[in-house]
Amino acid sequence: MTDKSSLAKELSGELILGRAYLPAELPDLELFGLTPEMKQFAEAATAGINSSGAKAEALHKALMTSTNYGGRGITYSAYDTITGIEAFERRQANCLSYTLLYVAMARHVGLKAEVNEVILPPTWDMRATDTYLLMRHVNAKVFMPRANQSWVRVVGNADISDIVVDLEMRRFRPHYKQKVIGKPLVAAQFYSNRGMELAAEGKPREAFLYLRKALLMSEEPSYIWSNFGSFYRRQGLLPEAEKVYLHGLQINPRDYTIMHNLAGIYQEIGNKERADYYQKRVRLHRNANPYFMFKRAEDEIAKGDYPAALELIKKAIKKEGNEARFYTLAATIYDALGEADNAQNMRDKVYQLSTIRF
Repeated sequence: MTDKSSLAKELSGELILGRAYLPAELPDLELFGLTPEMKQFAEAATAGINSSGAKAEALHKALMTSTNYGGRGITYSAYDTITGIEAFERRQANCLSYTLLYVAMARHVGLKAEVNEVILPPTWDMRATDTYLLMRHVNAKVFMPRANQSWVRVVGNADISDIVVDLEMRRFRPHYKQKVIGKPLVAAQFYSNRGMELAAEGKPREAFLYLRKALLMSEEPSYIWSNFGSFYRRQGLLPEAEKVYLHGLQINPRDYTIMHNLAGIYQEIGNKERADYYQKRVRLHRNANPYFMFKRAEDEIAKGDYPAALELIKKAIKKEGNEARFYTLAATIYDALGEADNAQNMRDKVYQLSTIRF
């Protein structure tokens, strides 16, 4: 663990609360809680089903099906990170809240369900080409009672395998980096996300308490520190934000989100040398990334330069050969260039990727 002794003031809450926070002030939510109604719903949704796979799918279907057809009618909402109980009551959830809801209910009906963290590919805002966003996403993984598992199944497909249940199935790809995470890290993500939402709502005191709770649950991920630094930056406390960001970078020297944010701070305070240093590191990483090449190819298509777009997407495919979106874009480019055979080859690859299970 890196040394955080220089962050005593930032961690105490003195700069936000005017005094050190009290442990009793920190939020303490039951993330995997169940109400009697939720238990009854899960039991009814899976009644008479013995197969673990069928039971897992039936529960997900019951939660997502419209109330007009006897389901709970859970819909996606990017706003508000809430507990599973709140998600069930509101019939709305983001990916984390739905995962908490599903995992708790799945466990209640005897399934071995865990929270699965998925690292989504980076995305860039082409209107501000230095903007770097590393998306974190979670879903549920239900482990099937079979020895020597080597397959992953997505709900709706027919393989005998562990099952991934995702509120936003369109965003999930089996080849994305992923791992099951334990309750402390799940809680850290929850409190950190909610803290940033509260900060955006103009509630800095509540936001600090949630963000501080997140760090008490887990100090390991640099992205938790990145959020904490961004909170202080939002309050206009740039020296404090800088210290927090630098600590996060000690934990993960390749956290490009933190580097981008540091560059922004140094730009604000007029330290051009440091701003340029971090901007250069972010650009080097960005330019070598296949997903940035993909976005650049889209930009070239918008300008009508299909040969340039083709060169970029071919480089992206060479670096990441399992991304169906790259082949779809390549097919579009080949069509525009009148190369029908190459376009069909790209569509064939998309089909292969959509049917192969990892």
